[in-house]
Amino acid sequence: MPPRSRPRVLAAALLGVGMTVALAPAAAAAETQEDSRAEVRDGDVTECEQFGGGILVSVGDGEPVQNVALSYDGGVPVQDAFLSITDVPDDIAVTAIVVKGGASHHVYVPGRSGLARSHPWTDLRAPVTSDGVVPAISHWFACGEEAPSATATTEKRSVPTEPPREDVIGESSSSATPDLPTHTAESATTTSNTAAAPATPTTEEQPPPLAGDDDLASTGFSSGWLAVLGVALLAGGGVLLAATRARRGKAS
Repeated sequence: MPPRSRPRVLAAALLGVGMTVALAPAAAAAETQEDSRAEVRDGDVTECEQFGGGILVSVGDGEPVQNVALSYDGGVPVQDAFLSITDVPDDIAVTAIVVKGGASHHVYVPGRSGLARSHPWTDLRAPVTSDGVVPAISHWFACGEEAPSATATTEKRSVPTEPPREDVIGESSSSATPDLPTHTAESATTTSNTAAAPATPTTEEQPPPLAGDDDLASTGFSSGWLAVLGVALLAGGGVLLAATRARRGKAS
């Protein structure tokens, strides 16, 4: 039994070593792949001029500079190889995160190349070195500016436009309400008075003249003698009647 167990132990040990040797390159290769979320740039950079905004946080050899209260984990120079930014104030927009290590640096831009537009941003690091390893961070910084406020934008859109000039008001008033003639009011008053008062005929209608009158007038003949003749006949008749009665009285 003991002689048979030793070969088995030796075989198991050799198998374990072989698997370790086989898996080590794969693990190293996975670790040393470049971060596709970042842009690799050679050399060093310490300012935000080319990225927009100003420095929010800068961590390097000296004392950390924190102009805005960002929350982050890791990123200790010469000690950590990775950095995570976990929180950013609501009124701040991060424009870039720069992580330097070795001879080059990574530039992370939120919302670009697969990096999330808003925090958290995790596992940020420097570019892989020529040896195929992720170097320790030498320094890093974040750039940003004040984020546009939705309230400020709304107020700006609701600001009234510039009031029109006086000459424009004059033109619009004259075009909207044309000047009326000065005699319009007087004409309106006269018209209303005329409509209210009853119509008065200017010429009285005369009855048609009698045909006899017209004929006599046209011949120049006067009817006065007829009246005199009538009176004379009445007087004569009266005298004749009186004489007749007197005669009858005598005869009886």
